Amino acid sequence: MYTEYKFLADANVGKLARLLRMLGFDTGYDNAFSTRQLEDIAEQQSRILLTRNPAAEKLFPGIQSFVVADEKPYIQLCQVIQHFNLKKRILPFTRCIACNAILVTVSKENIVERLQENTALYFDDFWQCNNCNRIYWKGSHYERMLQLAEEILGESR
Repeated sequence: MYTEYKFLADANVGKLARLLRMLGFDTGYDNAFSTRQLEDIAEQQSRILLTRNPAAEKLFPGIQSFVVADEKPYIQLCQVIQHFNLKKRILPFTRCIACNAILVTVSKENIVERLQENTALYFDDFWQCNNCNRIYWKGSHYERMLQLAEEILGESR
């Protein structure tokens, strides 16, 4: 049976949340979530709480949690990928890094008025968040993120 992992990151692992989203994992995050909100969301949405707080099991009884040991987001990401055996489930660039919603392909013509001049001139493939309407394309940031995803795949094997 294929299980979809859904995560919830607390304020201590916000960069990890963005990296997980970049790799296509459903990851709830808001640095303003209170302890009570984290508990409610994790319980109601069946999410795994990601935290650096070693007392998570005591703070959140009955909530599945995973304590990442390192301070560095890249290493935290490697820990999560390895612990949950997620390498084969990585689908980079399918979620909005900002809000976690699914990205959809959008035609350049439909968004050209929102693009900066050079972006419109040099790029043709675009994706848009179906929630916050943020636009994504394969610029220099894409190459850096793709390299990170490839590194993770290589290290997670």
